[in-house]
Amino acid sequence: MILENSKFRRSICVFAVLLSFFIGCTEPFEAPEEDFEDILVIDALITSQEKHQEIYISNTFLFGSTVQTENGASVSISDDMGNNFVFSEAEPGTYISDATFGVQSGVSYTLSINTSNGNSFRAGPLLISQDAELEGIIPVRSTDDNGQEGISILANSFDPEGEAVFYRYDYEETFKVVSVADPIYDLVVVSETPPTLERVAKTREENICYRTQLSNEILIATAENLSESRIRDFPVRFLPKTAFELRSRYSILVNQYVQSRTAQTFYEDLRDFSNVRTVFAQTQPGFIKGNIVAENTNGTRVLGLFEVSQVNSQRIFLEYEDFFSDNDPPNFIRDCPTDQYPLSSPILFDLIKSGTHKYRGEEPTPLQNLYIVSPRGCIDCTVYGTTEVPDFWEE
Repeated sequence: MILENSKFRRSICVFAVLLSFFIGCTEPFEAPEEDFEDILVIDALITSQEKHQEIYISNTFLFGSTVQTENGASVSISDDMGNNFVFSEAEPGTYISDATFGVQSGVSYTLSINTSNGNSFRAGPLLISQDAELEGIIPVRSTDDNGQEGISILANSFDPEGEAVFYRYDYEETFKVVSVADPIYDLVVVSETPPTLERVAKTREENICYRTQLSNEILIATAENLSESRIRDFPVRFLPKTAFELRSRYSILVNQYVQSRTAQTFYEDLRDFSNVRTVFAQTQPGFIKGNIVAENTNGTRVLGLFEVSQVNSQRIFLEYEDFFSDNDPPNFIRDCPTDQYPLSSPILFDLIKSGTHKYRGEEPTPLQNLYIVSPRGCIDCTVYGTTEVPDFWEE
């Protein structure tokens, strides 16, 4: 399954916020490199799901440069029951627990990180926050603030004990991608000298794929100062009527986390910082404070949050026709023009050899068949996703 923005599911928001300080001004502003501060960024959300937990560690980076992952760190989480969960680096900056585990109510957890340059960081001990029921995920036809028609995905949550106050949501959306044509043949290069193409039977599925994308917004809500701990019709996602995701079948998995006031404040600050439009704004926020502290460093500052949280999830499926009866689904993700060439055409040979175009069909003429081609993404859905059907998929 292809995951959009999967490597730094939440940390990418942090990167964007930090970079906005340097590139978010109304006029072009060149931040001098000597003024750039290297900050360690830690994203450590541990949930009640029994799974291999993940922690992401990186460093801030200048706009235009590559992501600076923090490699070779020693990462572990211990609890007050005597357990110690070690994390190993699965890929640069991504640390995954060696054993599966999920946080439990009444147990406190502590995060320890030692970087390769001798710096150490710590957070906790933390207890899991109060749980709350995710009562339902509801899709409704609606119009956004700009007058655009579409579908709103709304969340409803409730804690009958009245103890849950701060809520956060994220989502994972998966949708079917069906190519505009499904020819049974393909054109392949059989010789470059002389340039020769041959029509052959297609050997792999390219017509139906599935693409998964992760949310990259800060979605937080609060029941503070309300008569009950209830969240009503919280907008998790808005899909414009023209969104390609709605062209075929669509599914969304919404996750709900009940979090602490510290976590709520962190995400509020992060959201507010990301909304600052200019580095010269009078209401410029200060350094965002998380709950991870430096114990022994060479002056490196840390930006991040260690969370332990109950998670409740619900998945729904929908289709365009469930909400709109105009029989006018969204357009394909790209334009799909066609071109026709004889098999011996040098232009056709170059298009097939380069991989930019694929066989779509043939047009008989009195002299010879013309071979029809379209851009690869119009025929081969694996440009956008995978042909592997997700385990959860329902038709």
